[in-house]
Amino acid sequence: MDPTLTDTILIAVITFLAALAQGATGFGFAIIALPLLLLVMGNLDAVGLTIILSLLVSLILVPGLWRQAPRGPFTRLMLGSVLGFPIGLVIFQQASLDWVRLAVGLVILFFAAWLAVSRRRAVRVQGSRENGPAGRTWAEVAVGILSGAMTTALAMPGPPVMLYLSASGMAKAPVRACTLCLFALSYSMALVLQTAVGAIGPQIWQTAALAVLPTILGAIIGHRLSGKLKESVFRTLVLSILLATGAFTTFLAILAW
Repeated sequence: MDPTLTDTILIAVITFLAALAQGATGFGFAIIALPLLLLVMGNLDAVGLTIILSLLVSLILVPGLWRQAPRGPFTRLMLGSVLGFPIGLVIFQQASLDWVRLAVGLVILFFAAWLAVSRRRAVRVQGSRENGPAGRTWAEVAVGILSGAMTTALAMPGPPVMLYLSASGMAKAPVRACTLCLFALSYSMALVLQTAVGAIGPQIWQTAALAVLPTILGAIIGHRLSGKLKESVFRTLVLSILLATGAFTTFLAILAW
């Protein structure tokens, strides 16, 4: 089903705002865009569209960050993600729209709660643990598996990785580099796998083409604004959007059951 003019405008606005948040704060595209795209599109094509556009945003923001990403954690997280990709793909193929909505809503609410708690604590660990916490090699692989499964199932690799790396005491710069580089590879693999099983067809690519320009503009503007405006302002806005979209998406999913 071709999107109407209203749908096209809404998709453009959603992807612009999500890319703006991602460019300004380093996270937020999928967790802002996906629940709103599910609402507008009304089917699981929204997952494939989110994967395509999330990859685009990652590729815009990643150049120059590869050297900042800590090799050890990044490698182990990526290894785990590779193991998790097929698990998430199987879950996606068996899932219904209402199940995906419920899962997305709960993930967003949990992530928003963590953001709120972390802001209240205002605890900042100085320095960077380049190789990650000692003795947690398998923990990083396990987190990677969960992230990989969430990539192909929900187009959301970020929450488990950000929760883990932030809790590990790694500094902000390497956390941002590690997550964005991981996103670029994760979304690339998810795109290949979902295309291979026929989950991403020509219609999704056509819709994605219409959203490319607002996504690029949002990412670039957000990246430039990040150095001029207080990050706390963006994080407050993102947190508010997460709470609203997470609660609304969960509410719709519960009503449908």
